[in-house]
This record gives sequence, C-alpha cells and structure tokens, in this order.
Amino acid sequence: MARILLVARSSEEQDAIRAMMASASTHSVTTVARGVEALREAARVRFDAALVEAELPDVDGFEVCRLLQVERSGFPVILLSNADREIEYERRCVECGAADFVVRPLDAHELLARINAVLRSRSLADEARRHQHELVEKVEERTGQLADLANELRIERDALRETFNVFQDGLFLLDGNGAVLIENTAGRQLLANAARPGSLRETGDGSPKKVFRELLAEFGGEALRQNTTASRISLWGARQLDMRASPAAGGRVLVSVRDVTEERDRELRRLQSEKLASIGMLAAGVAHEINNPASFVLANVDALATSLRKLDETLRMQNVYAVNSGLANQLFDAMTVVQESKEGMARIHRIARDLHSFSRVDDDANALSDVNAAVDSALTMLRSELRYRATVERNLRATQLVRASAARLGQVFLNLLVNAAHALADLHPRRNRLYVRSFDEATSVVVEVEDNGPGIPPAIMPRIFESFFTTKPPELGTGLGLPISLDIVRRAGGELTAESEPGRGAIFRVRLPAAMGVPSVKTRTVPSLKAIQRRRVLAIDDEALLLKAFQRMLVSHHDIETKLGAREALRCFGEDREFDVVLCDLQMPDMSGVELYQAVKQRWPDLAERFIFITGGAFSPEARRFLENADIACINKPFQLRELLELIEARVGDV
Repeated sequence: MARILLVARSSEEQDAIRAMMASASTHSVTTVARGVEALREAARVRFDAALVEAELPDVDGFEVCRLLQVERSGFPVILLSNADREIEYERRCVECGAADFVVRPLDAHELLARINAVLRSRSLADEARRHQHELVEKVEERTGQLADLANELRIERDALRETFNVFQDGLFLLDGNGAVLIENTAGRQLLANAARPGSLRETGDGSPKKVFRELLAEFGGEALRQNTTASRISLWGARQLDMRASPAAGGRVLVSVRDVTEERDRELRRLQSEKLASIGMLAAGVAHEINNPASFVLANVDALATSLRKLDETLRMQNVYAVNSGLANQLFDAMTVVQESKEGMARIHRIARDLHSFSRVDDDANALSDVNAAVDSALTMLRSELRYRATVERNLRATQLVRASAARLGQVFLNLLVNAAHALADLHPRRNRLYVRSFDEATSVVVEVEDNGPGIPPAIMPRIFESFFTTKPPELGTGLGLPISLDIVRRAGGELTAESEPGRGAIFRVRLPAAMGVPSVKTRTVPSLKAIQRRRVLAIDDEALLLKAFQRMLVSHHDIETKLGAREALRCFGEDREFDVVLCDLQMPDMSGVELYQAVKQRWPDLAERFIFITGGAFSPEARRFLENADIACINKPFQLRELLELIEARVGDV
C-alpha cells in the first residue's frame, strides 16, 4: 500500500479519483485543493507519490512539482491536464521534472497503471542507491584488505630472495633499464650458454651477462615492464625457450626462462593434427553437401546433352537445316554450352572427391592406399596455386599399393608440392617446371617431387627437417611442414630424403614399402554402351530431384523405378523383388541404407547381393567399416553415367 497526495480544485474530481483508487487498489489517498496546502502537507507526511492538477488557483501544478522535487529529490509527481493543452503541458512536465502526466477524462485502469509504474520506478531507484552505498562500503573494506595483502607480499618478497635457487627454471630480476640484478643458479647457467658460439647474438666483450641482458631487453622494453608477457626465443642452435615476464615492485621485472624445446615440438604437432582434423571435418561436410546437388545436376546435364544429340539427328534426317540454317547454328551453340557445363560439373566432381579423400584424417594407418590417387588429389587441391607458378609434368607409373593413411599421404604430397612451388620465386609457368613421378622399385613404391628452382644451399640442407626451421617469411611457413611429413612417412615404415645442387633445383623422394600379397592397381575396362544389356533397376534415395535424375540418366539403358526413402522401398520389396540391381543411398533420415540392407539381407538374402550403395561421404567409423566389406559395391556422388553403367554390369555379373 502506498500513500498518495491528491491536489485538485474540484471536490467532485477528488471524490471520483478517491473512488477509483479504492475500487482497484489498496493505496491511501490524502486530498487538498490548493498548491500551498499540498506543500505544507508534503512537509508533514512522507508520501510515496503525488497526483497534481496543472491548473491550481494559487500556485500552478508545475511549480508545485518543482518545489516538491526540491524538498525530496526524485519524488514522483503525476500531473493532471486537459486534452486541449496536452502538447504544451507535455513539454512543461518535462521541464519541471514530473514523472508522468494524465489527460482528462480519466480512466481508472490507466490512472492506476501509471501510479504503479512511477512507484515501481521510485522503488528501483531507491534499491539502486542502497546497493551503491553497500558497494562503496565493500570497496573501502576491500581496499583495506589489499593494503594488508600488499604488506604481506613485501614480506614474502624478502623471503623469496633466500629461496631463489630452489627453482629449476632460470629466474632473473631486472631493473628499469633491463640490467640483471639477481639470477638463480639455473639462470646463471642460461647466461653462460648464451655466450657460446652460434648463439643468437655475440657481443664485443663476450660478456654472458650482457648478451642475455640485451636479449631480454629486446623482448621486453616498456611494454614488458607494464604487462605480463610470454615470448618464445631461440637461444642457441635449435633450442626453444619460454620467457615469461611480469612487473615487480619498484619498476622492476621478474623474468622466468624455461627450456621447452621438446615440449613445444610435441604441442605444436598436436595442434597441427587438431587443425588438420578440423579442416578435414569441414572439407568432408562441404563435399557431402555438394555431392547430392552435383549428382542430379550432372545427371540432368548428361540427359540434356543426349536430348540435344537426338534432336540434332532428327532435324538432320528431316532435312530441316536446309530450310533454316540458323537453327543449326543455334543448336550447335546450345550443345556447346551443355558440353562446357558438363566439363565444369566433372571438375566439381573431382574436387568434391578429393576433398572427401583429404578429409579422412582418422583413417587406419594400415589401410591400403594408392599413391597415384593421393598425388592426383594433392595436385587437384593445389591447381590454383600451381597454375600461375609452374608447368607440372606428371609421370605416375606405380602399380603397387602401400599400407598408409591416404589422407596422411595426401598431406605429405601437399607439403612437398607447396615447398617446391614456393622455391620457384619468379612466376614464369612456361619456364618453371615441377616434375612429379611415381614408380615401383622392387618391394618399394617411390614418389619424387622435383623442381628446377635455385636449389637448397649446402649450409641449410642439414637443417631442413628440423622443427620450426624455415627460410620462408612468417606468412608462408612455420617450419613444421617437412618435419611432420617426415614423421608421417616414417610411421608408414618409409623414408623421406632430399637431394639438391645449387642452381639445379631439388628432389624430394618418398620411399614406402609396398603392401605384400595385395593385387596391383589395375585399370578397369569400360564396356561399350551398345554391349550393355537392359536391366530392371530400382533407385532408392531421400532426394526427389536425384531420383528424377536417375530416371533421365538410365531410362535409355535400363528399366528404372524409384522409391523415396528406405521404408517405402522396404514395403515395395514385400510385394516385388524382381530387380536386377538396387541403387541405394547410404545416408538417409529415418532409416539409413545400412539398416535397409541389413533388413533385406535377413529376409531376402538373394536380393541383398544386388545392392549398389551410393554415397556422398561416410563419416562414421561404422559406415566406413560397412563399405570396406568385400561384398559391398559402392559408388561416390557425383558420378558419370559410364561409371554407373559399368558398376551395374559388374554387379550383375557378380551375382
């Protein structure tokens, strides 16, 4: 309940407002008729809000509002005004500090709502002031505690001087100019090592302390004295140090230095692997999303090309071109556009396939891989990088498979090709050459990447496989590409070597053991389209557009039927199973292709042998293991018509 002061000339209006308040709220109302009386009553009683008529006989409502604000800052006042002067009064209400104003005739619900609103605002303002007062008290209390803590820290600092040598990291206390005031035993050893030949820098007088002091000052300066910083520095050889600096009392700086060479190497390798895994997941997702639309676009372009060829044959047979020669030119242009679109979709097909292959960073290291396919994938992904730098000459003759992750091999060849491209500083594609070769050598498979660049200087050659060593600018290299490639090749049981003569380019050679007892890679013979027998084919997919594309693609060669989703196909099999081949999408909502296959195999084993799975990418280990089954036939989206026809013939022949 709130106390409300009502200031109104008319007793009838006073009674009406009092009745409104009594019927809809528990607020108590005190009424007066003049402005002077209102000020006197407000000085005697502490009201929560006031309703003041704008037109009063002695002191007008705006002046009453201003005087009430002087007595109590923020006191909420609602002015009552007539509708004919609403615009003028609205401005004056703002000037005198009124919380709100109400235009006659009065509505009980609106009036009560406005009163409650200003009461809530006043309550919130009071609460904020109370919290502010409490916060000030807490800040003062905390300031006192911090002062006590500062005194304790000064005592601890004095005790720390005596225990400096306990730490195994090098510790240094520097003054404002970067001079070393105190160092522990480990720090003195680091200073001594800094003066060894081959260190980051040497001074004229050979003073170890001066050498390390300058090194710290270079990575410190004013910013180091003001903020805690962390830097990695190379002290001597390939050793990596972590230097952490934080401000100390009196403008001094406390610096700790730790040798983290091995730790850094492991961590950066782990981060690189995680980065590649993330890129792989992104690439797999992009490839999968591209595959479905690319599949039916490629199929439709194929169907359109076929239709245009048939139209051309029909028009020639009817001798239409003799009457309208312009029609022949238009049809030729249309066929050219379709052919160019088909070539573009074929390129998208290759890129999506290579992205999917590169994304499989978690492949089993013992998986069988074709080095030629890995090289081709790497060249495809670097097509834009290489086309303006050099002419690539490939000679891929290796026929034996190797046991290694295809994605990891792709990473190796990517690194070698990028390094070779960057070695060709001048952008002269006609003069610059990259030679990529693969061949069998007894029980090994060899891949060579050669360039005709300036070569590797003899002084640098012993260090090219060191972690973090690079001659490239920071934006082009981190010094991790070759060390990681060497590690991948060694894990696969192979070796990575380099040869170079200054001015005659460089050769990087990957030698991997061939997988023994595994058939060599063979080129499959593509049957003639005329030799293909007509089959009854069922296509199952959750993409309606892709099913239409299957129909257009295969209708000239086979009797094609379609089912939208696995459950519809399962119902179909209950009534009709006389299909020579079943084309089934691997990943479908509600019921996957794997689940459909397992259900069919349990009920109708003969029908399960006729399945060919179509996939835009198998992400789960279960799906990958399923596709690795020797009895499973699979084709990746998007695909060419000839590829699908070949696989259908092969599947019918296997059954």
